[in-house]
Amino acid sequence: MLKWPEYLILRPWGKLYIGQCHCLKRNCDLFIMRTTFKLFVVCGLACLWIVLTLTGVVEYPEIFKEMAGQTKEINWKTVDLYNKPLPETIKSSKGNVAVATKTIIVENIKVFYREAIPPEGVSVSGQSVLLLHGRAFSSETWEKLETLNVLAALGHRVVAVDLPGYGNTKEKFIGNRADFMVSLFDALSLKDAHPVLVSPSMSGEYSVVFLKDHSNMISGYVPVAPVATNSLSHSELQKVVVPTLIVYGSEDNTGLAEASLQNLQVLPNSREIKIEGAGHPAYLNQPAVFHKLLHNFLQLLK
Repeated sequence: MLKWPEYLILRPWGKLYIGQCHCLKRNCDLFIMRTTFKLFVVCGLACLWIVLTLTGVVEYPEIFKEMAGQTKEINWKTVDLYNKPLPETIKSSKGNVAVATKTIIVENIKVFYREAIPPEGVSVSGQSVLLLHGRAFSSETWEKLETLNVLAALGHRVVAVDLPGYGNTKEKFIGNRADFMVSLFDALSLKDAHPVLVSPSMSGEYSVVFLKDHSNMISGYVPVAPVATNSLSHSELQKVVVPTLIVYGSEDNTGLAEASLQNLQVLPNSREIKIEGAGHPAYLNQPAVFHKLLHNFLQLLK
């Protein structure tokens, strides 16, 4: 459509057209006024929203937080760890996982371990999981329960070790167990991977003391009724900020569930989960539930 001066120049004759030109001018002026008013209102509302956001009256939208590189702070004490089910694709992809058996030298001890990586066709998450074990078990337990397969099928690198004196790691270790864990991380190339550390029962002798000075080496901690939780004071535990999923079975009659819960719940970013119908090795009695918890925990740590 021609602007009113152009219309007048092209069609200067006739009162009818001149009148139409004046009408067009009034319409254009009205349109400009309305547009200006709308822009003024929008700018005013935008300024008001910015002020309210900066003062904390309204919350910053999540999409803008993500664009700005901010993430919503997780309240680990109440977070829902049953939210996401395991993907249906796990049923087929876990069968494609190959579990390798290897050995490494850690603190002059030949340590046996099992390792699984994501199979072909599965997106690599970039996350790693280190599985320890209880006194009556070994890395083989995690293979039998398909924990290695499930986690690898979810895209994670998974390592399960036989701790000194157990399984295929025959020699016992005498020394500082926190130092042993640091050397283990180094030998397994996990120092930069910041794995999630899963520590049931007896393995607490290694993992709890490790937390004191080296919790920055892991992205998450999953104690399952571990021993030695009293080896650190409550004030020391309160300084450990790593996200922690405290797991125990409702039928655990060893006393370790109660003792470990009492000590570990002071961890500031911890969440306690009781698995119904499970005993001391809660993962053994309810592996599907345990795998779902691990899946949700790892998702939140991304």
